[in-house]
Amino acid sequence: MQFRQIPGLEELKGQLLSGYAKGKVAHAQLFSGKPETAVVPMVLAYATYLMCEDKSDEDSCGTCSNCVRIKKLVHPDLHFVFPKVSASDSGKYEKVFAEALPKFRTFVELQPYGRTEDWATTYGQENKNLLITREDSRQMLKNVSMRSVEGGFKILVIWCPEMMHASAANAILKILEEPPENTIYLMATYHYDQLLATITSRTQLISVGPHSVHEIQAYLSQQDIPTERAKQVAKLAEGKLGAAFRLVKEEGSLEYQTFQKWMLECWNGNLVTLVSRSEVFSKSGRSSQRSDLSYAIAMIRSAALHVGGNPLPAQSKEEQSFVSKFGDRLGRQRLEKIYLLTNEALSHLERNSNPRITHLNLSLDITRALNDG
Repeated sequence: MQFRQIPGLEELKGQLLSGYAKGKVAHAQLFSGKPETAVVPMVLAYATYLMCEDKSDEDSCGTCSNCVRIKKLVHPDLHFVFPKVSASDSGKYEKVFAEALPKFRTFVELQPYGRTEDWATTYGQENKNLLITREDSRQMLKNVSMRSVEGGFKILVIWCPEMMHASAANAILKILEEPPENTIYLMATYHYDQLLATITSRTQLISVGPHSVHEIQAYLSQQDIPTERAKQVAKLAEGKLGAAFRLVKEEGSLEYQTFQKWMLECWNGNLVTLVSRSEVFSKSGRSSQRSDLSYAIAMIRSAALHVGGNPLPAQSKEEQSFVSKFGDRLGRQRLEKIYLLTNEALSHLERNSNPRITHLNLSLDITRALNDG
């Protein structure tokens, strides 16, 4: 990955390049942004630049041995730490890691703007609780204690440190404070607020902002996406290039119909059907569960935009028609209430709450909100 392959974000690129030129490369840097933004691409582009053998003032060369190997994510001095299924001991950990690493490389290569649920799908572990464990921290200690193979920087990329078990987080504090020479830690987080203060206080924060609608539209147009479709998707993506890629591929009709039926069941207060729906939801896998609630949040937001007289960022005419009627029927106050309820449920789900109970409680809360007044 090179800086030039990431559209926009020129100020951030300039900040990273200027820091290197001035010899100010912090040993522990925390890249933070929302899911599906350029957090991982920026980490990889920066790592590539640091290791490039023929860099310019603006970017890595992309053709030297280091650049080529980092592009394939196989450079011997580039190490990855990422959420996986837990292993009970060091022997089993090596097997788990050996099986997961090739899949993680594939995921990063094909979906650098991907979500954690996309990783779970690629990994084939949608129903498992993925973590960075204490065994990962031991592996980190082992990696940093070894000499650099190439004699230059040794870089550890830690993806989603917010999914790090407390024991693992505590174990790496010392190496964050006193790293070996030429060792760089690049953390990529989507939930800065969930990180331990002991980690955030020991890292330099690099904020990765969203893309503008214009930047996303221009980038999609370069990928031969029809102008109107690119414009529509760019508005819906909310600054997230990963969301734009996903929306281009997805029609969204099934999600739309599922959401519509769910809201109708809540409106009618059909308890038997809501219980049944929650059972189905609980068996759909964590990735699908988060996706369903995220889609619901987007639809509710669209309805609120309609009530406020703003253009609708919906994907299709059917969705636009539904959210218009939905918004008119509910009004801003009730929309805001169910928006907050759904956001709260998603937050509980991300903290591994029981999906069946979470969904059923949400459905009952929405039923009360829809029928309020």
